[in-house]
Amino acid sequence: MKQARLFFMSKFSVPIKRIRQIEPHPNADAIEFAVIDGYRSIVKKGEFQSGDLIAYIPEASLLPQWLLKKLNFWNAEKGVGRLNGKDGNRITAIKLRGELSQGVCYPVRMDGDTAVIEHSDGDSELMRSSPVEEGQCVAELLGVEKYEPPIPTSMAGDIFNAGQRLTVHFDVENWKSYPDILQDGEEVVFTEKLHGTFTGVAILPEKDAHQEAFGVKRNVLIFSKGLGAKGLVLANTDGNSANVYVRATTGMVAVIDALLASGELRVEDEPLFILGETFGPGVQDLAYGKDLGFRLFALASGYRGAQRYHDFDALQAMAEQLGVQTVPILYRGPFSQEVMREHTDGATKLDADHIREGIVITPTKERRDPELGRVCLKSVSAAYLCRKGGTEFS
Repeated sequence: MKQARLFFMSKFSVPIKRIRQIEPHPNADAIEFAVIDGYRSIVKKGEFQSGDLIAYIPEASLLPQWLLKKLNFWNAEKGVGRLNGKDGNRITAIKLRGELSQGVCYPVRMDGDTAVIEHSDGDSELMRSSPVEEGQCVAELLGVEKYEPPIPTSMAGDIFNAGQRLTVHFDVENWKSYPDILQDGEEVVFTEKLHGTFTGVAILPEKDAHQEAFGVKRNVLIFSKGLGAKGLVLANTDGNSANVYVRATTGMVAVIDALLASGELRVEDEPLFILGETFGPGVQDLAYGKDLGFRLFALASGYRGAQRYHDFDALQAMAEQLGVQTVPILYRGPFSQEVMREHTDGATKLDADHIREGIVITPTKERRDPELGRVCLKSVSAAYLCRKGGTEFS
């Protein structure tokens, strides 16, 4: 049986972007903000202008040594970078003079009518310029990689390949990356974004059952975000009895078995996916109490490639049927940026002395966008982004 390391999954890119505008810093004269989509990044005053192209290097990026030097983030005396992480090379959100800054702007210059970017020539100290276009990802060109945190052993386990058609590839993008998709006045729900780990449970039609799956009929799959994206799932083995995902959903699997046996729940033609967040001691740095917990946040049906998400009212009905709770509901009503910001910060609604990670915003009636796909976005609190000693497992 294969032992899995559960990788952190998210959409990672270092895109060529155009600065929307330059904003003054209210508490400093030598620096200002470049606004990229919905993000604000500190830059030297006068270094950039509205409309300039830049490479936007986001949080959780690991910078190569040449780029640390180029951006004046290199400590020559210590031989490490000046940023975060043991090597000082990881970009995180920071507050400068009381204002949040996210990501780093790396300049793009114009060579006639062509936009070009400077980068290292392989392993040498030589620099070269390459043409780029707006929207292009230049992570590989610049040698920027995504930070992947070490995963606790309690999140690893025995796995088998169920196939991608029987799992989901789930992620929630930041509202700041797509600030124009949600419309003012659109009816939405804000739920609290819990700081745990994504947990997927698939209830399969009997024709798709597998001998290593869970449930009496061997038609229940359990998977993490990273596993599910690849079509991998946890196996029903003794070795997985201590696995976080299995422990968090054992009670729900028993309820699913009972509902299927009574006919109160029918899954005949396509899989039903119950998606939620597992949290508690040992899962993340925000534990929300002393016990392992699970909260439902999405419900979907169908095979990969034709999956559809159910409206919020259907999600609540399923939670009631399964005897589980949804993630905390903070607001239901018309969307506006003002009300979004009001709910992004604060304390968790769970019984714990923790900050709120942020919110997840979904229309009450599911819809899709040509660029984003499913319309579901997150807004993350500044306190969470700037906390010390945080963990970011998936």
